Amino acid sequence: MHAWNRAYADVALVFLILTIIIGPLSRVTNLFVRFLSWRRELGIWCFIMAVLHVYILFEGWFYWEPIRLIIGVIQETGQLSFDPGFTLANILGTVGLAYLLLLALISNNKAIEVLGKKLELPPEKSGTLYILIILHTAFFLFFFRLGSYNPVQKPFLVTVTVVLVLHWIVFLQTVLKSKIRKQ
Repeated sequence: MHAWNRAYADVALVFLILTIIIGPLSRVTNLFVRFLSWRRELGIWCFIMAVLHVYILFEGWFYWEPIRLIIGVIQETGQLSFDPGFTLANILGTVGLAYLLLLALISNNKAIEVLGKKLELPPEKSGTLYILIILHTAFFLFFFRLGSYNPVQKPFLVTVTVVLVLHWIVFLQTVLKSKIRKQ
């Protein structure tokens, strides 16, 4: 159960990261412009994988008792145990999932047709989602069950750093172009 839960969570995170970096990569080099249209589909698949992640948690660990999202369960004994970090991480994940649900609801052709225009998510909105999910993931990779090694820790840190550096590069390029235009 835990391996499937982690697999769906990891795939959802990969889809989210791909969705987040396509925009900046397309601004750095024209090679990625062709992938801009993939962001909507990647976001929808991110949502589907996140829902499967949550479904497996509720089916195999929370036993469909939402209180277990707030009060942690010691897997070895099944006893409930309050952990503020666990609670906060799950709240961040729940808010992130609700955010993804809203995005999925407006990211299909029918919703766009009903709303009468193509909806574009401003970059700061997807950044908010990204931060929620990164904080949720970081807790479970680094702070939950301290002392247990997780092989995903280093790739996670590298990926988060690459995304941050890429966004800073694009920001600096934009600022420099703006200053050049003003002169």
